[in-house]
Amino acid sequence: MKLRNIKRIVTSIIITSLTCIALSLIIYQAQSFQNWLNSEYTQHKQLIIIGWFLLFAYYSVCLFNLWQTDTKEKYYLFLFGIQFFAFAVYSISLYCFSAYALATVGSILCVIFSFWLAIKLFKNKQYVLMFLIIGLMFIYLYCAFCGVLYCSIEYGVWKD
Repeated sequence: MKLRNIKRIVTSIIITSLTCIALSLIIYQAQSFQNWLNSEYTQHKQLIIIGWFLLFAYYSVCLFNLWQTDTKEKYYLFLFGIQFFAFAVYSISLYCFSAYALATVGSILCVIFSFWLAIKLFKNKQYVLMFLIIGLMFIYLYCAFCGVLYCSIEYGVWKD
């Protein structure tokens, strides 16, 4: 039992670390991210970078805990994987392509799938995991709000 937990911890860390590295390399090389990161009005660049890696550490904790409680009937990992993929689409579309409409759709999908996962966890009395996922849902709600704001600024009728 202890060996299986260690394997799950190591696997969770490896999965989220590789995803973090891949997304970091993709996003860091993006032109719009470089323009945003190197502009004069961007403050606290170190906090943004630290927050990025702390987010993936949080993903690792969520993944490990969901893996501990997942069974074939509950599909926790599947829902977590979909919302994690939707976050990757959000990040790439926002920072690489400045596709604000696609980023907004990605963040809304993140909210939907994390809400669905939180409800499934609540029904199965997994309250600690539910609150972990609700924390992610608040991050996704903020991303959706910013996406709608960016879309209205970029594509709004009043832009001209």
